[in-house]
Amino acid sequence: MTRYAPAALAVILVLAITSCAAEPGTATSSSPGAGASPSASASSPPSATPVPSASPEPIASPTSPAQHELVNIAGRLGLADFTLRGTADYVSQWGVGTLDGSEVRIYEFASEDEYLTYLDSVAPFGITADDFVKRGLYAVAPTDRGQLERIRAAL
Repeated sequence: MTRYAPAALAVILVLAITSCAAEPGTATSSSPGAGASPSASASSPPSATPVPSASPEPIASPTSPAQHELVNIAGRLGLADFTLRGTADYVSQWGVGTLDGSEVRIYEFASEDEYLTYLDSVAPFGITADDFVKRGLYAVAPTDRGQLERIRAAL
């Protein structure tokens, strides 16, 4: 338990500082049930989810190609209750949904430099590139690191 205390504290601090917890009932796109595994791997340590520093209001429906791509990625991953959240520091667009009961965030970056700057900004919380599955300018960050391979395979 104490082995994971620093990661748990980092998650709590990030959420408290940024107030980025997803609001229930604000879904803009839902996908049918995701995957066969009903629970997260017990052997996987919890992962700090990279969190934007702003918490914009949910976006009612996609209006740009980037927003449509976030919704498409969420569909490929089988995310339930996916909600577009808008922009944040270093992030062009982002959204959040759930996969087997765990939160998953999808980010779109304007450039590779913005992605690297974002990684630098979350590094003090113990978040690294290993906490993401990245394809082009899109990055997916599950709270359950046990889902990384499944996400990688779906992308």
